[in-house]
Amino acid sequence: MFQRIRTYCLSGIQAIPVSVEVDSSPGLPGFTLVGLPDSAVRESRERVVSAVRSIGKVVTGFRTTVNLSPADLRKEGASLDLPLAIGLLLASGEISVREPSRFVFLGELSLDGLLKPIHGVLSVAMTLKNERETVLVIPKENLKEASLVENLKVLGVSSLAECVNALIDDSFSGGALSAPGLHRKSLELNYDSPDFADVVGMEGVKRALEIAAAGGHNFLLIGSPGAGKTLCARCLPGILPEMSDEEILESTRIHSCARFLKAEEFRYIATRPFRAPHHSASMVALIGGGARLLPGEASLAHNGVLFLDELPEFNRMALESLREPMEAGVITISRASGRVEWPARFMMGAAMNPCPCGYAMDAKKGCRCLPEAKKRYRERVSGPLLDRIDLQVSVPPVEPEKFLQKKLAETSAVIRKRVVAARNIQTNRTKEFRCNADLTSKAVVEFSKMDFVTERFAINAADRMTLSARGYYRLLKVARTIADLRGSEVVEIPDLAEALQYRMLRRNE
Repeated sequence: MFQRIRTYCLSGIQAIPVSVEVDSSPGLPGFTLVGLPDSAVRESRERVVSAVRSIGKVVTGFRTTVNLSPADLRKEGASLDLPLAIGLLLASGEISVREPSRFVFLGELSLDGLLKPIHGVLSVAMTLKNERETVLVIPKENLKEASLVENLKVLGVSSLAECVNALIDDSFSGGALSAPGLHRKSLELNYDSPDFADVVGMEGVKRALEIAAAGGHNFLLIGSPGAGKTLCARCLPGILPEMSDEEILESTRIHSCARFLKAEEFRYIATRPFRAPHHSASMVALIGGGARLLPGEASLAHNGVLFLDELPEFNRMALESLREPMEAGVITISRASGRVEWPARFMMGAAMNPCPCGYAMDAKKGCRCLPEAKKRYRERVSGPLLDRIDLQVSVPPVEPEKFLQKKLAETSAVIRKRVVAARNIQTNRTKEFRCNADLTSKAVVEFSKMDFVTERFAINAADRMTLSARGYYRLLKVARTIADLRGSEVVEIPDLAEALQYRMLRRNE
C-alpha cells in the first residue's frame, strides 16, 4: 500500500515542504530509504521500528521503500521520525486515517515512543500560516514556539501512542488548538545593559551613539585603553527602540533554526540582540558555515547590534567577510554541501585603540610607537570597511575631576525617548525602509529636502574630504537622522556639519 505524509525540512530559515512517500508490499522483507538522507535520517529506521513496537504495532515483514521527495534536497535532522512512523503505520495497514494530507508531522522519536522537541518549528509554522485547514502535529515542548503564529491549528503530542490514538479517533478537529499569536503584553523586556547615567562625562560619545541608535548607523569608537569605549557600547541596547512583531518573529526564527533556543526553556527574542564575539573569532564564527551551514554572529545579531571590540585584532579575512552583509543585510553561504541564506541586517559597532601602545590620542601619556608601527596597526582595518562605518568617534580620556561630580547624567530611558521619537518619524515617512541607514541613495536625497545652498555645502565638503559616493550618501543619511532627532523635515547645514565631524577622524590622525 502506498501512502504520502507531509512534513518539512530546513534550509537556513526557510522551511521546505517534503513528502515522505512510503510503499509497503508483500515480498522479501526489506527496507530502503532514498532521497538524499543524512546520517540522522538514515538511522531513523531503527528508532521508528522500536517506537512502533512499543505501542503494540508491527511494520516489519514487508518490502518497504521510502522516498523523501524532492529527491535532490538533502534531508537533515531527526524531525522526520514522526512522519516516517505514521507513514509506515498507514502503508502497512496498522491504522487508518481520513485525509492524512490535512496533517503536517514533525518530531523526533525515542526508542520507547516518546516524542522529543526539535528545532525550527517557528519556520514551519510561519510557512503554514495561510493554510487554515492544515493541522501541525509537533511535540508538546514545541507548542509555545508554534503558538507565535496566529490562528494556526497546532496539536502537541507527547508520544507516538498519543498521536496514533488521536488519528484513529479523528479527534484532531476538536483537539487542535488555534495558536493565539504574539501578544506584546506577555513579552518580558529585560534591559540588563549598563545605564548611560553611570557613564561619567563623554557627552560627545553619548551623542554619537544616540544618533547611531536613532538611524541604525554603524559606528566606530577610537580611544585610549580604559577610556570607556566598551562601556558606552554596552549601554547601547538600553536606548534602542522596541522590536516590532515582525522583528521578534524574525530573530526568534533565526535563533530557533540555529539550535540556540531550547524547547524546554523556550523564550522569545523580544529585546534587540547584542552580540560581542571575541577577537579570536574565525570567519565561519562571524558569517556562518561549517558542516551544517549554521548562522554566524552576524545573523544572530539580526535586528540588533554586532559589536567588535579590539577591531584590529580580528582576523583580516573575517572582517572583510562582513562588508557585503553590511550593505545587503543577508549572508549567502555556498559550500560543497549546499547553499543557504541567512538574514543579517545589523548595526555594526566597533572599538579600537589608535595605536599598538594605545596612547596616541592621550595628551598626558606619550605614545611609544614608531610611525611605521602606527601605520601597520591602522591598516589592519581596511579602507573599504571604514567607508561603511558612518560614525567614527574619538573617545578622549575622562578628566579625574569629573568623578567628583554629584549630578547624574541623562539616563538611558531619557535618551531612548528621543531615539524612539526619531524612529517614529522615519517609520511615518516611509514604510519601505526600516530606518535611515537602509535608505537608498535616491531615497535619502528625496527625503533630505535640501535647498540649493545646503546641497552645495554637502557637495563641496565631500570634495574636500575626498569622500566616495558611498561615503557621501552615508553622510546624508546621518544628517537626515540628526534632523529627525530635532524634529525637522529638512536637512540643514548644521545637521551636515555635525555629520561631517564623524567622518573626519581618520583624516585628522
